[in-house]
Amino acid sequence: MKIAPLIHSRTLKSDFNSNFAVRPADLNVDWAMSKILPSTRDIDILNGMRRVVANDGKICIAGIACNFKMFAEKFLSAEECDAAKKYFCDERGREIKVFLGYAFKDDGTPDVSASKLWQMFEKYFAPQWAFEAPETQFPGYDEECATKSVSKKAFDKKYYPSNERADIELFEQCLAQRKDFCSNVDSAKIFEDGKYEIITALPSVINRLEEQKKTSQQPSTTPQDKFNKTPTESLQARRTQSSKPHSQEKGNVIPLICAAVVIILAIIFFTMS
Repeated sequence: MKIAPLIHSRTLKSDFNSNFAVRPADLNVDWAMSKILPSTRDIDILNGMRRVVANDGKICIAGIACNFKMFAEKFLSAEECDAAKKYFCDERGREIKVFLGYAFKDDGTPDVSASKLWQMFEKYFAPQWAFEAPETQFPGYDEECATKSVSKKAFDKKYYPSNERADIELFEQCLAQRKDFCSNVDSAKIFEDGKYEIITALPSVINRLEEQKKTSQQPSTTPQDKFNKTPTESLQARRTQSSKPHSQEKGNVIPLICAAVVIILAIIFFTMS
C-alpha cells in the first residue's frame, strides 16, 4: 500500500507553517487543517497523545498529535530516540508539538508503525529543521506500508471513554471505515465543533455531553407551546374567545332597553296627567 507523509510542526527557528511542513501536493489544505488543528489544541499539557482520522471522499488522512519528545521516548527504539533528540526543542527551548501522519487513497487499512512515522519525519522534515523561514515539502504517494485486517464493527454512539486500548481500537475501526475520529478529547468544544464523527474523551467531557443530550430531549415549556395545540383545541379556544364579546354585548343591551322603557312610560304618564 502507498502513503504520503503528512507533518505539521514548528522547526528550530520557524513557527508552524500554515501550508504544512510536509504534505502531498493534492491535499485540500483548509479541510485537512480543520481536522488536525483541533487535535493539537493544548497538546503541550495533554496527558498522552491524540489519534486522528479524517476522510474527504478522495483522500484519507491519519496520524497522531503529540509532544515529539514523548513520542520518541515512548515509542521509538533507543537508537531512534537518540537520533530524534535534536528535534525535541526549538531555539527558545520550547518542546516541539507535532502532528505525525500520512495521507492515502488506496483501499484497505494501512498499518503504519511509530518507527515508520519517525523514518518519514527524518527523511522529509529533518532536512528543513534549521531553515530560517518555513518551507513545504511535497512528496508523492511513494512510501510503502503494510496493511492490516480489521473486523468492522458498528458504532452504537458517538463518544466513548478514553483509554489506551479503546483509543487504538477505535482509531483502527475508524481508519478501516473512513470515519472522522479523534481520541483523548479533553474539551467538549472539540466535539461540539462537529469536526469528528466519533471521539474518545475524558469522563468530565462525556458527563457534559450526556447532560447536554438530556437537556435537548426535555419537552419545551416555553410560550411557544401555545402554538402547538391540536386543531380541536385551537378551534375550541377560538370559539370560547369569540363567544365572550357577544355575551358581554347582550349583558350591556338589556339594561339599556329597560331604562328606555321606563323613560317612555314616564313620559306617557306625565303627558296624560
